[in-house]
Amino acid sequence: MKFLELNKKRHAYKTFNDKPVDLKDIRTAIEVATLAPSANNIQPWKFVIVKERKAQLAEHMFGANASQANSAQYVVALFTDTDLGKRSRKIARVGIKDLPEEFLEHFMRTLPARFSQYDEQTKSDYLALNAGLVAMNFVLALTDQKIASNIILGFDKTKVNEVLDIDSRFRPELLITVGYSDDKPEPSYRLPVDEVIEHR
Repeated sequence: MKFLELNKKRHAYKTFNDKPVDLKDIRTAIEVATLAPSANNIQPWKFVIVKERKAQLAEHMFGANASQANSAQYVVALFTDTDLGKRSRKIARVGIKDLPEEFLEHFMRTLPARFSQYDEQTKSDYLALNAGLVAMNFVLALTDQKIASNIILGFDKTKVNEVLDIDSRFRPELLITVGYSDDKPEPSYRLPVDEVIEHR
């Protein structure tokens, strides 16, 4: 499918039907998502596929997001790794058979030293950027498989790790509802492209 057509088919679905989603299809979408670019190739993301604890998670979602989550087949919680030094060394450890020596050096020594100098705001911005990139890839990969989804920001981030039993080192970024939908949404309004372009 051409990229333009794929983007036109992606919508924010708020209601879902009872048709089951194959976990293999979600795994495929995550695999595609992780091909997203990331700053320094740090890949700081962690995906948690939620089924059994969906109702518990919905209790900490705001407004209509809770009923949306309950009707979805799954909620995928996207986290980022706040310990960027450890993340960097993990990439080196996992990739030791495939990465050239200079890349291993980069992930083992250069990046951890750089990350240690980040203040909280810099790190937060860095993680949010990477989360946005991988989340967009994920919902497009779902769309390509004709699976509906919606990215949710409205939830209590202080509760998610406890509900899902995830180490506090990982920061919750987004919740993504996943399922099939009978809705036929109209395309969202977009500003004309010339309104968002300037030349200098």
